[in-house]
Amino acid sequence: MDAIRYVKTVGTYLFKDRDDNQHSSGKVSLLLGARLHVDLSQNIAGRVPAETMLSAKGKKHEGFVDLDKLSEKQQLKVFFMDVGQGDATLIEAEGAIVIIDGGPNKGFHTKLVERFKNLVRAEEQFGLVPKEQLFINAIIISHFDLDHYYGLVKLLKDKRFKVGCIYHNGLPRFSDFDLKFLNLGDKKFWPDLGNGITTELRDLDSARRLLNQGYFRTSSGNENKFAKLLNAMLQAHNDGRLQKISILNRRDPHKPVKILPNTGDLRFEILAPLTMKTKGPLHLPTFPNPHTASSTAQFPAPSESHTINGNSIVLRLIYKQASFLFGGDLNQPAQKFLEQRYSNLNAFKSAVNKACHHGSSDFHLNYLRAVSPDATVFSSGDNGSYDHPLPDAMGAAAKHSQGDYPLVFSTELARETSSKKGIKYGNINARSNGQETVLAQKKEKPSLNQWHSFKIPYQGPFYQH
Repeated sequence: MDAIRYVKTVGTYLFKDRDDNQHSSGKVSLLLGARLHVDLSQNIAGRVPAETMLSAKGKKHEGFVDLDKLSEKQQLKVFFMDVGQGDATLIEAEGAIVIIDGGPNKGFHTKLVERFKNLVRAEEQFGLVPKEQLFINAIIISHFDLDHYYGLVKLLKDKRFKVGCIYHNGLPRFSDFDLKFLNLGDKKFWPDLGNGITTELRDLDSARRLLNQGYFRTSSGNENKFAKLLNAMLQAHNDGRLQKISILNRRDPHKPVKILPNTGDLRFEILAPLTMKTKGPLHLPTFPNPHTASSTAQFPAPSESHTINGNSIVLRLIYKQASFLFGGDLNQPAQKFLEQRYSNLNAFKSAVNKACHHGSSDFHLNYLRAVSPDATVFSSGDNGSYDHPLPDAMGAAAKHSQGDYPLVFSTELARETSSKKGIKYGNINARSNGQETVLAQKKEKPSLNQWHSFKIPYQGPFYQH
């Protein structure tokens, strides 16, 4: 095999024999974006010999593929990882690897190591010298809740990974006994706007200063889990494996903010958090718990958890004509705030929506209507006491989606079984060439064609019949 190619078309097969067609038995269905090693010198009538990447067990599929269904460039891949009760997303495209959140445990690191080993095997298989380090262009931490950031600690300590920039929303998790408003920062009040809060974490220097001032300690005096994250960042920087950390927000709803230059067709637009004012010092809004509102208390006091979640970084991924929305743990008060500031929520319209807050009931219907996706992905786990995703969140997501056959995925349901190991964690696998987008999950029982794939907008299973 003398070349590397990537599947660029939905409905591509690896045929057993050169003369086979789509009705032949023994063909292997290839996911959009799959990497193949092909022999261009054996091109006969547009069909070439090809082999898939080696699996961890040393297995591969061999056969023939139509060359016009392949590209020299990688296609977009979005992996919504199953990390239990938490969020973790891995995004790959030509010239870029981006992570959004890292889950609560070692699960995401384990999956990323598997991806790195897959790449090493593929390079060795092709006769290349394998990489010793994997460069991650950006890690975006939507907000500093444990189920979004703590799994990144192990990744940052692993010398196999190098990171360009870690983006965050600027609200560190101060110790409960600190004299900080909502344990997040200092309060700023405007008569016309209400309460705002300072963003004291900016760059590596501010992280080092806050650590040295002892802000992140338990009641027994030990460093808390947030301190472990900051220490891991600083150590990675000292080792030359992290370039910088940077605060990320949007000041003006009418002036788009984009990050990640020089990453080809992959773009990210920042929609939130929105600062209280478009100019001057950075202050983020506070949000109440809507359950505490009543006819006699229409403006309840700010809530720590709702302010943390409501200031999540919200990203819209744009890849040519494809779009994905990542809403962190946005809640109802925050979604209403965004609706007011944006005048409308047209900027949030996306084909694939990563559901906010794991499928909590704390959502605003106008936000769901504005996103109006073809597919929604819920990331949650069996552990914990939240029981996410909740039925109303799943039902509302489907109702306010596009088409007669809206797709609703759940990381808890996208699991496979093994006769030896029982249930294994799975993930939701999205692929796009910029025009066509497919979401897939593995079949529960492995087979030759192991994926359930759904091209969006999905028209139902029999639309071609």
